[in-house]
Amino acid sequence: MTTHRHHRRIAASTGLAVLLAGTLAFAATESAVQNGQRIFSERKCAVCHTLHEKGGKVGPDLSTVGATRDEAWLKAFLADPKSVYPNTIMPPFRGTDEERASLAAYLRSLR
Repeated sequence: MTTHRHHRRIAASTGLAVLLAGTLAFAATESAVQNGQRIFSERKCAVCHTLHEKGGKVGPDLSTVGATRDEAWLKAFLADPKSVYPNTIMPPFRGTDEERASLAAYLRSLR
């Protein structure tokens, strides 16, 4: 095998690995968003929050929250809302770190 041909194979393999990693990351994100949507529904977040013109009016409308908040901010807020807004009546999200991450991914997807 010539050096040139060997380098092309390495480059092709590296490109495939990068593509596969990106696809797996997208699938994991998609799964987190779907889990977050399920959690939002199961935990009855819409009792207080409006989402696409349906739901409660106690909390803010979350229809486009992902356009203004990043996932790290959402995770921190869900863990301890009063640390961000001392006068909020929203309780901390009670769930696992994975559930909180999924809920944050779902909220981030709302644009």
